[in-house]
Amino acid sequence: MSASVNQAPYLIRTTCPCCGVGLGSAKAAVASDPRAEDVPFEDHSSFVSGYSPRRVFFTYYRCASCDALYCPVFYTEKQLGALYRRQAENMSEVPLPARERTQLGYAKLLMQHSRGRGGFIEVGADIGLFAEQCAMIGQFDHLWLYEPNEGVHGQLDARFRNRPHTVRSEMWPRTDHPRPSCSTGALIHVLDHLLNPAAFVTRIADTLEEGGVILAVTHDTGSLLARLLGRRFPPFALQHPQLYSPASLTRLFERTGFEVTRIAPAVNYFPLMYLVRAGMTVLGLPLFLPRGLGPTIPVRLGNMAVVARKRSLSSLSTQ
Repeated sequence: MSASVNQAPYLIRTTCPCCGVGLGSAKAAVASDPRAEDVPFEDHSSFVSGYSPRRVFFTYYRCASCDALYCPVFYTEKQLGALYRRQAENMSEVPLPARERTQLGYAKLLMQHSRGRGGFIEVGADIGLFAEQCAMIGQFDHLWLYEPNEGVHGQLDARFRNRPHTVRSEMWPRTDHPRPSCSTGALIHVLDHLLNPAAFVTRIADTLEEGGVILAVTHDTGSLLARLLGRRFPPFALQHPQLYSPASLTRLFERTGFEVTRIAPAVNYFPLMYLVRAGMTVLGLPLFLPRGLGPTIPVRLGNMAVVARKRSLSSLSTQ
């Protein structure tokens, strides 16, 4: 890994965040021009959107053991927080019905594997669309909703006013969370953003009963779209310290006490013109289309949904 005069303030990671293998076995795989390591931090806010022809991100190395792509040089927690405070909402143009259809698809996938009782936990609950769909399918006795954006807590409380629920502003489940009280959990586009995903998933596992299930939705670096776009793939962005393939995400969950039971391409719903404009922007083409949204269509955009089940203590002791 080549040195940079701008690396000193950043976090240096020397092991793969998915499998723990040392950096010595990894090789540089995807880099922007210029690299984020070589751009002063105060200029990074101009490049926070992955849907832009102006691509700047930290160099991703590929782990030889599990196929994860991760940034050995990345922001500290403090720097990452400062970046997010300057980031615009990238889903603001997507109509609510389209977002609801996407979340319903995720919920149906998860609830095929859940017993639908006990507690439910979601980290990164946003305005509660996914949790609401799961609650309508199952019969949970309590919903634990972690969402750092306190501006949407009022919407969460209103949405679940007739159901027992707790809304918290942390991202990590608190140590006073009743354990193990949940049969079902969800992490939708959360794992891509964490500096220590293994420790985080371990904490989530503590909240789940034996046999409890969790859904994780992440970007998929092995997808056809990722292979076609190369370094223009929008998830190669300043917000993502690592990105996953099916192999690396499976390794992460197996390492933290889970067995992966299902991996499927994620289907999202977007207005047609929203997709066309986003694609033209990524490719650096001029935008000349009208602002109308057009019909809402299902599309695979290089994401994957993984369902994993918490292993029993007896199965863990035999490994």
